[in-house]
Amino acid sequence: MTTVAVIVGFSVAAAAGTMLRWRTSIALGPGGTLLVNIAGAFILGLLASTSGAAATIVGTAGLGALTTVSGIFSESARLSRASPVLALGYVSLTITGATAAAAAGLALV
Repeated sequence: MTTVAVIVGFSVAAAAGTMLRWRTSIALGPGGTLLVNIAGAFILGLLASTSGAAATIVGTAGLGALTTVSGIFSESARLSRASPVLALGYVSLTITGATAAAAAGLALV
């Protein structure tokens, strides 16, 4: 793959990941952020044994833009206004769910 193709692919994947996360978060609120983070961790687990430009484009750009630590913390800050326990549960579920999803993806390859 040429450098230009990697740059274009990287840009398109990053834009697509960002748009998908944004639309999912708007549609589903904190559950959308949770969903994209767990799904992204699973897909990254599937990609862990691959290498090359395609893995970089999909893994780093696409999934890096799809998943978001800042989204976890902005959602948990909002949830903490209603209930600190709810916010703690949200963060805990995100971390354990994403870790389990990544492990499941790794187990499948």
